[in-house]
Amino acid sequence: YSMLGMSSPDPSNAAVPAAEDAELLSLLRLHLVNGIGPRHSQLLLDHFGTAEGVLAASIAQLEEVSGVGPKISLSIAASKLGRDAEQELDEVHKLGVKLLRRGAANYPKAIERISDPPLLLYCHGDIVRQDELAVAIVGSRRCTVYGKQQAEKFATMLARAGVTIISGLARGIDAAAHQGALAGGGRTIAVMGTGLAEIYPPEHRELAAQVATHGALLTEFKLHQ
Repeated sequence: YSMLGMSSPDPSNAAVPAAEDAELLSLLRLHLVNGIGPRHSQLLLDHFGTAEGVLAASIAQLEEVSGVGPKISLSIAASKLGRDAEQELDEVHKLGVKLLRRGAANYPKAIERISDPPLLLYCHGDIVRQDELAVAIVGSRRCTVYGKQQAEKFATMLARAGVTIISGLARGIDAAAHQGALAGGGRTIAVMGTGLAEIYPPEHRELAAQVATHGALLTEFKLHQ
């Protein structure tokens, strides 16, 4: 909880229908398989219909899918033996993090339009319709004072105009962009290259909590990565 500055789980994750929860667990299990990316996961889902169908398939059936060789097939089969997905889902619920499924209504439309959108996104906070009007401000971690001032200034002005500011929560320009959006009373989203249970850099934990309150933290990576 302290990693994200939270005090209680998100109630939206509390009452998930059993069938839906089972498919979510299967999607998460597939998402956590080493060596399987968005392209392979989509090919498998197209072939078998559901993540549960993928996991129920034999190694021979998995290898019938284009691009899925013995290594990935064995990894998928091995994933069914452990409890990594159950443990991950349990911690997701405890931290109040949402799992956004590709194709679902709450999955960010801009990400869904890229060539290989992730199967699942971890989200702390909320993605709202207003966020479709957004501008990304990113830059050097070792920025000049002038660069930081300008990033914050532009982010503040855009946020006041109703534009959501997207950045990466990194040191330097990224942090200035988020801070500018918050100063402007607007929304901001951090698309992160790490898991939500281990905020990096660590000195941005408070900033991350503010971003989650006024937008969202978003990543495709598992909680502890």
